[in-house]
Amino acid sequence: MAERRRRRRAPEQSREEILDAATELIARHGPNGVGLRRVADAVGVTHGLVTHYFGTYDALVQAVLRRENERQRERLRERMRADQGVPYSEGMTRVLFETLADERYVRLWAWSMLHAEGPGSVSEGLSGFVDAMEAGIRIVLPADRMPDRARIEAVVLLGLSASYGFALGKRSWLTGLGHDPAEPAHEAAFRTALASVLAGHLEGKS
Repeated sequence: MAERRRRRRAPEQSREEILDAATELIARHGPNGVGLRRVADAVGVTHGLVTHYFGTYDALVQAVLRRENERQRERLRERMRADQGVPYSEGMTRVLFETLADERYVRLWAWSMLHAEGPGSVSEGLSGFVDAMEAGIRIVLPADRMPDRARIEAVVLLGLSASYGFALGKRSWLTGLGHDPAEPAHEAAFRTALASVLAGHLEGKS
């Protein structure tokens, strides 16, 4: 196959195209199956240009994760705004599942945690997710019903644990229970049950 013709790009355009290509490749092959040179080839730029913008492959994956985290936070904010007058737990849980039951995002997040040398984008992303959730709940609930930060954090941790566990284990677990793991109704039922549990804890119910 002939080498892709390289073209001039503005610096910000080049950076975004590199992130787009890295995100797509990681989605298909997982973080360990890609690398800087493969990303450069996909974009049609030199390996040195990717290194210029991101330094190392670990830094590139962290940049992809930061961008994905911001996209997910904005989705959460949009969902909270849209759910005024609607039980907010259902919308919040839907966003959690759309985010955390996404196998691409699960792989990316897990890889980042395993390779992080310090707090990095993993903790920053989680803290930002809680910030977005807290801001969204303030839109929906009056001040006298607003849960405190610790309760919101507990709900996020519960949601993360349940969503990650379900994303990683649903195929074998549902098969073991005699269900078809490809049937959407099973995920919908689990999501509804989880939403009820999270809503109860947010509202301080026993």
